[in-house]
Amino acid sequence: MAVSKSQILEQLKRIKGPDLEGNIVDLGLVSEILLRDDKVYFSITVPPDKAAALEPLRQAAEKVVKDIPGVQSVTAVLTAEAARGGNAGAAPPRADSSRVQQVRAQQSAAREAAARPQPAPGGRPSAGVPGIKHMIAVASGKGGVGKSTTAVNLALGFQAIGLKAGILDADIYGPSQPRLLGLSGRPQVIEGSNRLKPMEGFGLKAMSMGFMVDEGTPIIWRGPMVVSALTQMLREVEWGELDVLVIDMPPGTGDVQLTMAQQVPLSGAIIVSTPQDLALIDARKGLAMFRKTDIPVLGIIENMSYFLCPSCGERSDIFGHGGAAEEARRLGIPFLGEVPLHMSIRARSDEGRPIVAAEPESQHAQIFRDLAAKAWDELSGAAGQRVPPPSLKVKPGADALDVSFQDGGRYELSAEMLRVMSPSAEVQGHSPEQRVTVGKKRNVKIRDLVPVGNYAVKIVFDDGHDTGLYTWSYLALLGREKDKRWAQYLKELEAKGLSRG
Repeated sequence: MAVSKSQILEQLKRIKGPDLEGNIVDLGLVSEILLRDDKVYFSITVPPDKAAALEPLRQAAEKVVKDIPGVQSVTAVLTAEAARGGNAGAAPPRADSSRVQQVRAQQSAAREAAARPQPAPGGRPSAGVPGIKHMIAVASGKGGVGKSTTAVNLALGFQAIGLKAGILDADIYGPSQPRLLGLSGRPQVIEGSNRLKPMEGFGLKAMSMGFMVDEGTPIIWRGPMVVSALTQMLREVEWGELDVLVIDMPPGTGDVQLTMAQQVPLSGAIIVSTPQDLALIDARKGLAMFRKTDIPVLGIIENMSYFLCPSCGERSDIFGHGGAAEEARRLGIPFLGEVPLHMSIRARSDEGRPIVAAEPESQHAQIFRDLAAKAWDELSGAAGQRVPPPSLKVKPGADALDVSFQDGGRYELSAEMLRVMSPSAEVQGHSPEQRVTVGKKRNVKIRDLVPVGNYAVKIVFDDGHDTGLYTWSYLALLGREKDKRWAQYLKELEAKGLSRG
């Protein structure tokens, strides 16, 4: 039997208002009721200064609605702004409601407070998300610069260099990640809790409002409800253990973006722009917002940087060239790199197969892996955890690499081990199930070392493999866990009937 809004409202009448007089429906505090299959979403207007204290009210409202037969999950959010037009299914506020009058009287002050950039206590939010080491915002000053495409390929790039990564689609009004990752369906509620299990594409954990509503259905929510929904998508999802969660931010620098910057414990932000002056003007606004909220800007990515003719190979700077790099130099922030305008990147995105996953050995996939490695290096530096460049020396016979770090750590890593544990997509795949156990590499040799900035090295082997990007932190990890990882590798070989050759 389908659940109706009237049923929901009747259940919510059981919940007393914040002043314990009347109920939240008759007081006109319930708005924005959304029904999607067997899932219910609604907001409750409360005084902004009492939101934390009224968390039990929100939980109680969720519980009574969840008791309705046929309801699988409920998401209720607290908002400090009353919906002017209300919801078609919500009861209109009583003209003589003292609570409504009180809430309305607080709106002007609430809007003024939201408009002022106020740093969180101590300058930065302190409460992180269990299991997530770092959260990185990928932002743009305006739409249409390829931010979402860059964000998903960057997340897959983090994964390709050996990190556990996920992506949160924070663009509530225009979610793109379901289409980009080729995902459909609804997230499942974990039994015995109200937490959601994230969707997964190419081994990448993902959450988006696009999973909750049909693609053609608009989200007509006010800012406070959007912020509350995003906070719940972040904190009430079972992300597991992640090295980095990429947050695909909405374009611009409005209330949603500012509140996310203040309330989410971001480790850093990456700005995406095109080379053209108009995009750079808006990019500066994004940079200024993150700086005012004390969030490290890890760098700028110049998307659609140039176009290479597929027929003649001639380069055309359609949107100009070098604008983002020059802006980065002017502002004293890192320039992470350029991404070309190319048919393959666009086509694979439309197919729901991002270029890093669909064509892992392509030049364009390599670009995103390089961007991810450089961003991770900048993030490590911002966190005071950057690994200084080690001394690298190929041993006589080219069958091993001597790695010496400035902290005194020194490791000898065999060419065979480096080859079979390459952080490339070819070896690592995009999930544990896709990871390849490489055999017959006992006699492989190191042919060349190719430095990549000040954060990684590409190792070229004599079997032709050259796509592994070995960051300093990854080399240090291999050194510290050499015996453990080698034993695990030998066990995998035996289990699959393979040999070292």
